[in-house]
Amino acid sequence: MTYNEFRTEAQRKLRDCTDVENPDFEISTIICHICGIGKARLLAIRGEEIPEKFVSPMLEAIERRVQHEPLQYIIGEWEFFGLRMFCGQGCLIPRPETELLVEKAIELIPKGGHFVDLCTGSGCISVAILNNRKDVTGTAVDISASALEYAKKNAQYHKVEKRLEIVNMPLEKYLPITVPDCIISNPPYVKTEDVDAFPPVMKFEPRIAFDGGHDGLEFYKTIAKRYSSRFLKEGGFLLLEAGYDTVREVEAILKYRKMQTEVLEDMFGVERVCIGKKVVSE
Repeated sequence: MTYNEFRTEAQRKLRDCTDVENPDFEISTIICHICGIGKARLLAIRGEEIPEKFVSPMLEAIERRVQHEPLQYIIGEWEFFGLRMFCGQGCLIPRPETELLVEKAIELIPKGGHFVDLCTGSGCISVAILNNRKDVTGTAVDISASALEYAKKNAQYHKVEKRLEIVNMPLEKYLPITVPDCIISNPPYVKTEDVDAFPPVMKFEPRIAFDGGHDGLEFYKTIAKRYSSRFLKEGGFLLLEAGYDTVREVEAILKYRKMQTEVLEDMFGVERVCIGKKVVSE
């Protein structure tokens, strides 16, 4: 089987898979990942025979995609903030809209500061911050041990593990040893009824990474109540990703805690991040 013949067969199999928006991209990504080649090299050898050892893994990958398994799980990694991040079953797939949290954290964390990343999942937020701010330290917290295995792997791969403490604990029980300058979180924020209606591809990701309760605000209420005063330095920040339909409600929760707030739009022009600043006591 040549690379072109495999591509034709894969396109036929993926034709009726509704969550595959760009078959050519996904097929090329699978080929390059399994064969260990770049996209330019693939173009140059597209008429050649595929080495036998790669044929079965490539066909298996396409079958997994036909069953709606996310491409990111199939190849075991994805790009986030320009960095390679490992991911797989048991953790949320890194998404580009979350990069706004990283941008603001890099900007706002003071020199030599410390941050806490609640509901860290794959650790992509923490690792990206530490990769760009060599002077800061962080703590990544999550209830899921399986997700934290990816966080550890990502921290080690990017050589930031010595500056990142990883804690397996529910956020409502976690007590910071070092009071942070910044608390960051991309918590579960989808309303329960909306999670129930997810398309098949999203049902591969852990439900606990999405389900924010009946109103999608359960985790924000806990974070604001528990961390906005006692466990945050004077003048410190909460940086919270939120759903497009709840970000203003998240802002109201932070205002109730006497925080100065700001709402930011993501790369798609959607209100996505709510910032809460702890007002310095006079």
